[in-house]
Amino acid sequence: MKRRNSDYFIGMVYGSGANRKYSKRRRKRQRQLILRRGLLIALCCILLLGLGAVTYFCIVPAVSNLFGSKGSAPATADEATTDEIIVQVTTTTESITEAPTEAPTTMPTTTQAPTTEPTTIAPTEPEPVSPEDFISPVVKDDGKDGTLYSSTLYLWKNKGFNLFGSTDKVAKNYATTLNGIVKKLDKKVTVYNMVVPNHTEFGLPQRIKTEIGCTSQADNIKTINKNLADRIKSINCYNALATHNDEYIYYNTDHHWTSLGAYYAYTAFCEQTGKTPLDISTLKKNSIEGFTGSFYTLSGSSSLYNNSDTVVYYTLPNKTSAQMKERMGSQTIYCDVYYPASTSGSLTYGVFCWGDTAQFKINSDAGTGKKIAVVKDSYGNAFAPFLTAHYDEIHLIDYRYYSGDLNSYLKQNGIDEVLFLNNTMSANSASQVAGMKNALS
Repeated sequence: MKRRNSDYFIGMVYGSGANRKYSKRRRKRQRQLILRRGLLIALCCILLLGLGAVTYFCIVPAVSNLFGSKGSAPATADEATTDEIIVQVTTTTESITEAPTEAPTTMPTTTQAPTTEPTTIAPTEPEPVSPEDFISPVVKDDGKDGTLYSSTLYLWKNKGFNLFGSTDKVAKNYATTLNGIVKKLDKKVTVYNMVVPNHTEFGLPQRIKTEIGCTSQADNIKTINKNLADRIKSINCYNALATHNDEYIYYNTDHHWTSLGAYYAYTAFCEQTGKTPLDISTLKKNSIEGFTGSFYTLSGSSSLYNNSDTVVYYTLPNKTSAQMKERMGSQTIYCDVYYPASTSGSLTYGVFCWGDTAQFKINSDAGTGKKIAVVKDSYGNAFAPFLTAHYDEIHLIDYRYYSGDLNSYLKQNGIDEVLFLNNTMSANSASQVAGMKNALS
């Protein structure tokens, strides 16, 4: 076997002058080789860093602008084959769209004389939004995801959200049902309709709503309003809630709105019907702490339990009394507007008008001579007490438990105003709409 030159010197590196000379040359070559390799590695690192910088600062922004300018295709949902509410859970992602604004096409040019003091321009007040227009709520998004507990419940930032998804067909069904009921009413009866969005519309970022398949409640309400008979006046409470969506207007652990949320809707009702609303700052607040509502009952989530709610209700400025029938055929119970024995736990929302009953009548010394019927779901319970400043009688009717002809009821009680008040989940629920059809019997 032929040996390499270096093999002859193995084991005797310092054994002779020739070996020392060879070793010296070998070490020199090794140093040169290491230096060349080091220079080559350094050049490769510099090249890679350069390519990375070019990609990050030039190529990525260009590609992002190219695709970002095209926008995202709007999500669409097939119409439901039944009138049931549709909740779709998907993994589709879409860029966040919150409070969209239009950029000006050109920048205005202004010329000002130089001054020693900086000028301050007073902010321009936005023009009032008409009841037919809907403003976009601004929802802060920290980029974090929550937990999809079920097809109807999403947990995010220690709060529960009732997921909403529906179609135009379902929204039109609610409008058609309402039109049929109103057609049977006397012509002298003034009719209002208020559909209330739930917390998901104002509390979840659009990014999350898109990912889990929620549809727009604003669009749903618009579809309902567009298909109502001309006789029905639509009350837009959406804007009032959207404007105050950073306040405590919905509960953390329950699907209802708070009395503050109901108050803002009440102010919208007053503004659109020519009334002066109560000033809530002048009303005495009463509080019940430790409310753990329907979302906690459903999920048992410790994050919800540790973020329990406080139910606030207000002492009314007018002298009031009430009477109710829990169910059809039950005896009349005389009571207060608020349930006095309400405590912490899962049923604290029942403090408002004693919870859900077939019929609940409030008497007030407002002295206006006016009466109104409120055909409602449970959202109406927190809303109705504020009406005592404007009506001598407020009649709450819940067609989940009440059955009977609405027109006959209005005649018997001398009522010439009626407000239909339902949240979006109820307005898009087949069972709720079916119950309302009892008003025709």
